[in-house]
Amino acid sequence: MRHYHPQIDVTHRYRYVPADFVKHLLSTTLVVAVLTAVLSGIFHEPVRPALKIDTYATTHPKDFLTVALGDLNGTGAIANYGPPYNHGTGAVQDFVQKWVGVIHPVYPREDFVLQPLTYAAHLDPTLTPALHRFTHASAAQQTRWEQAFGAALAHARVQGRHVLLPAGTYGPLDVMMQGLLHLGQSGLMTGALDRSPADYQFDNQNSLLFLQGIPMHNAATKLELEGNQWGIIHEERAPYPGPWWMTIVTAIYQVPFIANASAADALALGGGMGVFLLLMFAPWLPGLNRLPRLLGVHRLIWRTYYATHPTTPVDAPPS
Repeated sequence: MRHYHPQIDVTHRYRYVPADFVKHLLSTTLVVAVLTAVLSGIFHEPVRPALKIDTYATTHPKDFLTVALGDLNGTGAIANYGPPYNHGTGAVQDFVQKWVGVIHPVYPREDFVLQPLTYAAHLDPTLTPALHRFTHASAAQQTRWEQAFGAALAHARVQGRHVLLPAGTYGPLDVMMQGLLHLGQSGLMTGALDRSPADYQFDNQNSLLFLQGIPMHNAATKLELEGNQWGIIHEERAPYPGPWWMTIVTAIYQVPFIANASAADALALGGGMGVFLLLMFAPWLPGLNRLPRLLGVHRLIWRTYYATHPTTPVDAPPS
């Protein structure tokens, strides 16, 4: 029986034939494209519309006002988030986040409420005296109005697109917040939040952050996309996994020590990067690069081939 010798068999015992690799590449690309289109049509993933400010303000007007009030009185998710948006501590995980500091400053009170209302006042002049009264009141008076409005909002009724509040002493806030609600429902609030003096606007930070917190979490919960539901690799109402390449990072989130840590994101992403680097440099790490030979998995896979083609050391002469 002739023994297999890789240096001779591979280079001398195979017949070479001409091949048009460009044709093969284009034909393979065409086949993959057709299969992708056909299979996408059969097993398509449901596409859910993006969560937008005007949609949320129309379908959840009371919750919209709750979010806006949190931005105004400083109790909202973004108002207390911390770096890189502000100096809050609500979402600060570790020293790295503090070290980075505030590099994308956000002032929810002005950016999310007062400034959009200033723009809206050009279309609704009734907002101007309410804004003037509120901004020229003392901080203590503003706090009293905000507390009274918050208490009234808890007992408010939703009637269609409107929020009906009971009578209370919340000064100009009723006019202001109702005006902000109308601005949100009109679809103009996104532009008011992202308004810039530049000719071209590429910074969508404020409109993206406005619905952070309760609105985003509620939407994720309904779709079973929260972190404790295997979030980023869980496809919406599908019996198969989503982006499987994120499995390592998501699995790390399920480790109790990391899941319950204040720096969960940093630990999970750092751990995932460590595993990735370990796998990437495995061929050059002494000891680790010999595991395939020691485990012999390749022999199990190629057992039929090795049964009929006994191997010969590379430096052995051919028979």
